[in-house]
Amino acid sequence: MIRLTRPVFTDEDTAALADVLRSGMLIQGARVAAFEEAVRGFLHARGAPSATTLHALAVSSGTAALELALATTPGGVGAGDEVLVPAVTWPSPGHAVLLRGACAVLVDVDARTFNLDPARAGEAITPRTRAIIAVDQFGVPADVPALRALASDLDLVEDAACAIGSSLRGAPCGDLGDVATLSFHPRKIVTTAEGGMVLTRDAARAARVTALRNHGQRTPGDFVGAGPNARLSELHAALGVLQMQRLDATLAHRRDLAEQIRGAVDLAWQRAPEGAVVNHQTLGFVLPEPRSGPHAGDRRAARDALVLALRQDGVEASILSYALHRLPQFAALAVNALRRFPVADAVVDGGVAVPLHGAMTADDAGVVVDRLRAHAAWAFGGAAVRA
Repeated sequence: MIRLTRPVFTDEDTAALADVLRSGMLIQGARVAAFEEAVRGFLHARGAPSATTLHALAVSSGTAALELALATTPGGVGAGDEVLVPAVTWPSPGHAVLLRGACAVLVDVDARTFNLDPARAGEAITPRTRAIIAVDQFGVPADVPALRALASDLDLVEDAACAIGSSLRGAPCGDLGDVATLSFHPRKIVTTAEGGMVLTRDAARAARVTALRNHGQRTPGDFVGAGPNARLSELHAALGVLQMQRLDATLAHRRDLAEQIRGAVDLAWQRAPEGAVVNHQTLGFVLPEPRSGPHAGDRRAARDALVLALRQDGVEASILSYALHRLPQFAALAVNALRRFPVADAVVDGGVAVPLHGAMTADDAGVVVDRLRAHAAWAFGGAAVRA
């Protein structure tokens, strides 16, 4: 079975973990600082402003990073406020809004990029809107400049969980918004098993995140507010330092595999906006609605049948993502009940992810191509979403 995703670790990683255990220093020490510096330096080398002005703050998960980003929105986010969230994503961005007591206003996505549609976002802004969460879906950069043009006073949170190594018109993902978040979950290109990071050029905001991630402590014993324990361990950070050292080679390998697969089968693959460089975090496409056969008119049934056929033939395919407007915690909000999300419905019902990870070989990619030709030929050249 060619796995959908698989983290890659080496003997060097194992040795680094042993070194941490022998040191006796397990929480937020020199290795966490080194990991933060590695991420900061990587982004600076790819177009971010001086590394000294970009603050990179390691935390326990990408979800914790989102929660801390919203907890430090200038002016605050709370009851009665609204935050725009794409209708297609893992639930964490929307949950971070709900946990602030605010309303997660869902917005449909673009049919090519699967990212927040700026035109639909503009229609959703009200006097109660405090922030926009723009997700770089599957590593494809969101059009943050277009979202910024909608309203300069809104806090733009870039959820770059999947997007380390991607960029938009020369600016690296992680430095597109007012604040950004990264994830280092096992499915991510850089993984520390669990972990995340908050990125911002706002020194005051960085200081608040630094305190909040450690129980609200500014310095030992100086508690300036209520904060969670969102610290990253030295064990996780030790892995992150080594993963960052290998990141350029990892990105090149993933790019080669993605180009091999995408170039060989004419499916409605996710597309990047003009001027984007993509890290190929996830390789996905959307099936057209079948016009004939056993699943005629039922995109989801056709998708489920294709995923099953690929898995039975040795390729661990999967669905792409989730429709937040179908989850009860978001559907219950009156503002979302009044909206329709046709593109999100198509992406979620027809979305397929196929294997792409650092342990794959060109031969593995060839198998993925062969299986797609065998089981998805009916979808070649089909339109993914009809406006």
